[in-house]
Amino acid sequence: MMLKKLWENDLIKIRQENVNRISVLDGKMWDQLYPIVEYLDSSSLPLFEEEVIKKELIGMAEEALIEGITLEEKLGMPGQEFCDQILNSREKDDRRKIGEYLVEFAVHFVWFLTFFSIETIWTNQIELDMSTVILAVIGAAASLWIHDQIFIHPITDYRGKIAFRSKKSQALIILLVILCLIFADWLLWRMDIRISIPGGGRIFFAGMLVLSYLMLLVRKQYWNRRSKEYEWA
Repeated sequence: MMLKKLWENDLIKIRQENVNRISVLDGKMWDQLYPIVEYLDSSSLPLFEEEVIKKELIGMAEEALIEGITLEEKLGMPGQEFCDQILNSREKDDRRKIGEYLVEFAVHFVWFLTFFSIETIWTNQIELDMSTVILAVIGAAASLWIHDQIFIHPITDYRGKIAFRSKKSQALIILLVILCLIFADWLLWRMDIRISIPGGGRIFFAGMLVLSYLMLLVRKQYWNRRSKEYEWA
């Protein structure tokens, strides 16, 4: 329960809220909302701001459904034009979005390094293979990309009705990433570059567990602090 609370943050909450509301939205209204949300996904908006705008659009779609009008009529203009107005009214800040991804990358990197260093518990080795560190970097980058491509941007996921073809393509992507990770690990293992571990493997692994916990805490505080910049709750 404690770990679940630590895992949850305001970004996860608003995303889940959007997913839940879209999943029960009328099919015809969803067909009107779909291209607008897809257009937003391709923008350079910060992640949290993008979800806030989606939430507002979902609310307008729900109101349009009650009023018996189209979403375009509710917006007063075509959906893409509405999004362009929103994007043009906001100052472009690519550094913020990069910062968001760096936070997520750091968290994933620590998790992967912790997982890949489990073997140090049994051997209590005093050196860490450089391939383990590089593999954690590759794993973190790959997991972020997979999560971004499969679980955030594909709009079919919002409906909870992923087509069989989509599932096959997703499985293929994950398989290719795993094969790349295995090949990279083998290649780096042959290079045999090692890093000294002060105190031995068990102390190192214990330290990584503590760091994993702290990174979850930092991530939670980061997203909760970002959420205070918007009126969304």
